Amino acid sequence: MSTRQHSGWIRSSLIIVGIVSLAGTVDAQGILVTGVGPVNRSMAGAGTAAPLDSIGALHWNPASISALPSSEIAFGAELLLADTDLSSSIGGVDAKTSGEGGVAVIPSVGWVHHVDGTQWTVGFGMYGIGGFRNNMPNDPNNPLLNGTTIPGVGPLFADAELLQIAPTISYALSDRLAIGIAPTITAARIMLDPLGPSVITPTPTPGTGNRLHWGGGVQAGIYYMPTCDLSLGFTIKSPQWFEDFRFFTPTGVTKGKFDLPMVLSLGAAYRGKENWLFAVDVRYFDYDNTDGFSELGWSNVFAAAIGAQYTVNECWDLRFGYNFNQNPLSASDALTNIATPLIQEQNVTVGASYHLSDNVDISMSYVFLVPNSLTGPLPAGFGPGATLSHEIEAHSAIFGVSVGY
Repeated sequence: MSTRQHSGWIRSSLIIVGIVSLAGTVDAQGILVTGVGPVNRSMAGAGTAAPLDSIGALHWNPASISALPSSEIAFGAELLLADTDLSSSIGGVDAKTSGEGGVAVIPSVGWVHHVDGTQWTVGFGMYGIGGFRNNMPNDPNNPLLNGTTIPGVGPLFADAELLQIAPTISYALSDRLAIGIAPTITAARIMLDPLGPSVITPTPTPGTGNRLHWGGGVQAGIYYMPTCDLSLGFTIKSPQWFEDFRFFTPTGVTKGKFDLPMVLSLGAAYRGKENWLFAVDVRYFDYDNTDGFSELGWSNVFAAAIGAQYTVNECWDLRFGYNFNQNPLSASDALTNIATPLIQEQNVTVGASYHLSDNVDISMSYVFLVPNSLTGPLPAGFGPGATLSHEIEAHSAIFGVSVGY
């Protein structure tokens, strides 16, 4: 392969580290999480019209906090373990390398308070909305990670977390209709090694230890109950506009402009069957018009979440869910996403809450990311028919406690 051919695709091959790592999670809808907190996660993220706890209501629909039965404070923590493999098939020789990302911790906190004697409800949410860790070793048998074929790539490390803060206010226009709004403040921490080669920097340069970068936006929602058994919800999350991401290198400061996409959510929930609640959400993610992702050619995607809750008795609630989202990456994107392949499509969830008392609940859930793979072509310099493949699956355990008052 010529130097010119290398430079053309190497410059883009790791840009995804600097973009997806800002908010990527292997258990996500593109780059954004499918849900937050143990209750909402056990419903596969269906929550726009089904406010079951403060964390999920604050994240998916600020208007729905008016419908919570009592004021509440809740805490949650998610332990996420992803298994990723990167394979190549070149000249009839196949090689596979497994990553060792370890366990990532995703926190969540929610507080909702009904203001006595008024139609106002206030809240405060703080939760991880994304995160990614990939830790690929040097592998002399895999041309993608031998440190020579793609200069400086192998080993390959990417680690990032996104934390969002959402002070929220909701007003009940009637017993059946509420509106809500929340400014959103998002902090991103990124560690990359190497930082290049990419459009951020053309040479392999360590990128760990960068400061938090900040962004913001707003979300607004409507919650409506046309009947006692049916509720509807709609939310718009604006893009999260970030400051320029700055990376210190031996040759100076390099910058990149990356935002998060606008998200539209439409949901419905039904409570007409004794002891049951059913919820469904449909979402739209606008990658085409988002700085960073539009340049990468990411496609807009739809996602759907279906969840059910069954009240067994006065002590136990059981939940089940399924989430499907379109993959924003095509086969031609496989090389561009060599460090952070966000190719997940399906999640299956289960969970339960145990009522310790009238106002204290302990909740837990488990999320299984169904294994998925993506195979794409390598440049002509690798030989005819050369390909690379990503494989991924993940497991999450989420625990939490909520106190009503």
